[in-house]
Amino acid sequence: MKNNLYTITKKDLFDLFGRLAGANRVVVPYIKGEKLSFDDFDPKKEDVIELGGVRQSQPVKSFINPVREKITGSAPRGKPLVLAGVKACDLSSLFVQDSVFLGGDIEDPFYAENRKNTTIIASDCTYAKETCFCVAMEGAPYPSRYFDLSISAIDNYFLVEVGSEKGQKLIDGYKTFFKSPSVHAEDLRRAARERVTGQVRDFIAGRGTPDTARIKGMVRKNYDLTDFWKEMASTCVECGACNLACPTCHCFLLFDEKDQAGAKRFRVWDACLYSTFAKVAGNHNPRKHLYERLRNRFDKKFDFFPETLGCFACTGCGRCIEACPGSIDIREVLKGLVSGKWKTPPHE
Repeated sequence: MKNNLYTITKKDLFDLFGRLAGANRVVVPYIKGEKLSFDDFDPKKEDVIELGGVRQSQPVKSFINPVREKITGSAPRGKPLVLAGVKACDLSSLFVQDSVFLGGDIEDPFYAENRKNTTIIASDCTYAKETCFCVAMEGAPYPSRYFDLSISAIDNYFLVEVGSEKGQKLIDGYKTFFKSPSVHAEDLRRAARERVTGQVRDFIAGRGTPDTARIKGMVRKNYDLTDFWKEMASTCVECGACNLACPTCHCFLLFDEKDQAGAKRFRVWDACLYSTFAKVAGNHNPRKHLYERLRNRFDKKFDFFPETLGCFACTGCGRCIEACPGSIDIREVLKGLVSGKWKTPPHE
């Protein structure tokens, strides 16, 4: 079959999910109000499953690097996870997560086991939201890497692309579901992808969101511009929603619990906007001011990671924009850094 491409009907795909659900945990996106949310596959709810659309509310990291995870003893191997409908912005985040937890001299055994135990079925975005700016961050609204299989909605079927040996094995195990694509399938997929990419570009242009070429070096250049960072942080309530919704944020803290069975150690997500984030022994806090912690968030994403990994730690998913109760818009902060146009806050 051409270039490892196949087709599968929606009916057969849901039938496949049902069969996989016996030995695996199969998670798919559901329509919940105006958003999409991951949940376990339920054949009785097929009418509200949306494999296209846009990215889901939860970042994919919540499945591979859980919010709260017991790390006492060896890494447990639970049911294999099949995660379907994953969008490109989440796939891109895996480069950062993998570099943190799998790079270096020592791999994190818990993350490594979760990663190994997960099959990713990615899917194209079929429309964009105003908060999407993946193209400005060198991304695209369709998968290009870090997937086992990728599906693209075309007419009444999906075009399936193989991205790994694991993905090919899945297809080989259920050959009757997959057919050869038509000669026009790739052209139809390309046209659909260009249409959605155009939507994202229009949103970027309409708001004037700078791209990575213009952002590069701007945080370092304006690092000591205290008034700017104070203004950007002026509506922050230190809830940490931006960190928790972000697919690339990975900071954590460890704590111990003791019960009758003994002591257990847990890892939980942390957030650099929390007032206690940088606090150390002796009650010293090198980032005791809120603006310093907001600045740290931007410094790490747009300076540290480009220097360290050669990539920006922002995928343009826009989750932080939607999550922030203080209406802090990451795009507006970046615009202020690049343009130098921002309102001077009143003196404290």
